[in-house]
Amino acid sequence: MAAQCSHGMLGAMSRSDAADPQPPDTTRRRRLFFRPRSITGLLLTSFGLVALPLIVAIVFSVVYVDRLNNQSERLVLQGVEMTRYSQRLSTLLTAMERSARQFSVLESPDLVGRFSRQSDEFDRILDSLAALELDTLPDWNLDALRRESRMLSRELAEHPEQSRGIAERLAAMQREIDLIAEQGNLFVDRELSRLQATAADARLFLLLCVFALIPGALLLTGFFVIVIARPLQQIAAGVSRLGDGDFSERIRVVAPAAELDTLGARLDWMRRRLATLENEKQQFIRHMSHELKTPLASIREGAELLRDGTVGPLSTPQAEVADILQRNSLELASLIENLLDFAAWQQQHAKLEYERFDLRALTEAIVARQRLTIEGKQLDVAISAQVTEITADRDRMHLIMDNLIANAVKFSPAGGTIGVHVERLDAGTRICVSDAGPGVPANERDAIFDAFFQGARGADADSGVRGTGIGLSVVRECVQAHGGEIHVEDAREGGAMFCLHIPDRHAL
Repeated sequence: MAAQCSHGMLGAMSRSDAADPQPPDTTRRRRLFFRPRSITGLLLTSFGLVALPLIVAIVFSVVYVDRLNNQSERLVLQGVEMTRYSQRLSTLLTAMERSARQFSVLESPDLVGRFSRQSDEFDRILDSLAALELDTLPDWNLDALRRESRMLSRELAEHPEQSRGIAERLAAMQREIDLIAEQGNLFVDRELSRLQATAADARLFLLLCVFALIPGALLLTGFFVIVIARPLQQIAAGVSRLGDGDFSERIRVVAPAAELDTLGARLDWMRRRLATLENEKQQFIRHMSHELKTPLASIREGAELLRDGTVGPLSTPQAEVADILQRNSLELASLIENLLDFAAWQQQHAKLEYERFDLRALTEAIVARQRLTIEGKQLDVAISAQVTEITADRDRMHLIMDNLIANAVKFSPAGGTIGVHVERLDAGTRICVSDAGPGVPANERDAIFDAFFQGARGADADSGVRGTGIGLSVVRECVQAHGGEIHVEDAREGGAMFCLHIPDRHAL
């Protein structure tokens, strides 16, 4: 009836907890600042912000390269054209002077026509120079040369007798042509200076990109790595704590994405749910263990009365049955004690209370406590202790030794030997408990320390009682609480040997 009431109460608790699986509302906090709603949006935003400085650097670099290209193209094309036109003007002016001087000697009309054609060519080159739009070459200079060339062509045609004066005036125009060449050189020098200044600006900007934008991009990258990795680490830590059975600490996920917040809230709900289920399990184990202890005590006392002959002499078959009842009742009592110890350990995880005590005396007391079972199987317990005292938590060490010796008694065949060996190491104490039983298969040596694991060895052949699978789990947790470790290996004479190392307190 008590078990049914407990089960009904626990079921009601489970249904009440499961009815509210929704994560806490974080809408108000989310409205305080803009955040991507999804992980994809967060990644795209972070990549965009990280790439923004690099994009700015690339755009400005392209602008500078385009500017350098235009200036270099202008410098090359217009500088070459300016030089070529200046040389052509100088050549035409020399030819016109030659034509004028030849006309003054030969007075041939063909020379007048040639001078006119040369003057027209001179005008076309001046027009080409004007089309270059060089700011170092003023238009009034070109217009003056054009007017002078046309005037000389008319005068030669209308007043042939002035050909000598025309030749002298053409020689004077050569100085203007030389001035145009100098202005062209001035244009080239100035454009080259501009090109060098633009190249220097581009170089400076690229250096700024290297020393400012790229480190800025790296800083942004590091920032977003931390921002994205932190909630993932919080989730991983929460899942790890859940896997270790720690449900006491709330799982908080501070994330820039709403999806991660939701995931953290669901994990915290799972933590609360698992904590509730764990409490229900521990409560159920305690209730059922206490409910079983009362009738089991009556069975054990009755078996002892029958075995002692208190209610009358027993025949040999009856005495054997009484022995079986007594051994099984003791075995069941040990299993119930293991359940209670496991429940108490899982619930409390109390801080260890170190003290100095005699480990050999503790072991002998445990052997004496299990004397009836040991004598019933005619077992021999050999205790070999190089050191008798140890500094540890006495209650936890009692649990360790009691479970290991009970486990060895359970799986040892009748007439076998149980060995308990204690030796001192550099920074701790090594304890080994061996039996002559069937041993532990290699593929079960890690899982055998898990709670409720039932190995292939099955139940005790003598009692027929199958273990709960929590004794060795309690042993491992107590050893690990001391900062030690435990493993199982094959004993020399066959069977299993459980070896554990308890480090000195100062070595922790």
